[in-house]
Amino acid sequence: MRSALVASLLCLGLALAGAQSPRPGQPPIFAVRVESVLIDAFVTNDGDPVPGLTARDFVLKDNGVAQPFDLLPAEALPIRALLVFDTSSSMQGAKLDRLRAAAQSFLERLRPHDEVALVSFSDEITWRTPLTDDRAAVRRGLESLQPRGATSAFDALFSALVVPRSAQRTLVVVFSDGEDMTSWLGAKQIQGAVERSNALIHVVAARSEDFQSGFISTYRSSDSAHMRTWRTLSTITGGSLIEVKSPDRIAAAFSQIVDQMKNRYVLRYTPEDEPASGWHALDLQLTSRKGRVRGRTGYWVEKR
Repeated sequence: MRSALVASLLCLGLALAGAQSPRPGQPPIFAVRVESVLIDAFVTNDGDPVPGLTARDFVLKDNGVAQPFDLLPAEALPIRALLVFDTSSSMQGAKLDRLRAAAQSFLERLRPHDEVALVSFSDEITWRTPLTDDRAAVRRGLESLQPRGATSAFDALFSALVVPRSAQRTLVVVFSDGEDMTSWLGAKQIQGAVERSNALIHVVAARSEDFQSGFISTYRSSDSAHMRTWRTLSTITGGSLIEVKSPDRIAAAFSQIVDQMKNRYVLRYTPEDEPASGWHALDLQLTSRKGRVRGRTGYWVEKR
């Protein structure tokens, strides 16, 4: 039953995304006509955000060739946040309470016109709240979370990537305390979906060996294959992997994500010529100012 439901979700997502059905062992292939690429750029110097940059302070290269771009007013762009939360059986008790509290604080720090959706996952995926600016509706969704079952994190992330179709950049915040045991999609397939998405992904991950007072998860090491996958997925989009070593750090991790979004630079790049099929590597650097730039690493072009 569960396999049929997950397969149905994947087919729905592929249809909504305009994708070709994947052959076994291959990632979903999205047919994309590139009009513009939005890049959330995070610039820091010694860990602190660098304010006051203009378009002249950046150089953007597409497959090694410098390209023109527009710098958009980030403060005027709404944040569309999808909260994708682990509710497997290991989340029972105080851990889930801390996650709810962190999400509440996250909501309070958003602007009135920002939108939020809530997705929960165990071995099933549930859309608790669609994208909305109604904070009360999201809070009701948080209160409805109940821990049970196993972990299908990759399937849940795929659902978050393809269901709320929009030309706007979407922030996806994943929280999980365990390795994916039951997803239909594997690491290569979800990476293919992420590369073809328009999302910015931040992952908050809890590791069992660092959690005290009976908090249990199935992460064995920050260098495990599963954690490396989360790090790769977030890096592709310009996001980050935040590992929390204590339940008390969950709220701080969510605050860190909000702070980053408020200090971002948003670039819009529109290829002047018809881009060639395949992966286009993006390289965003500063021209003269000192600092480290983190942004989307590339985009796919698929021909129908």
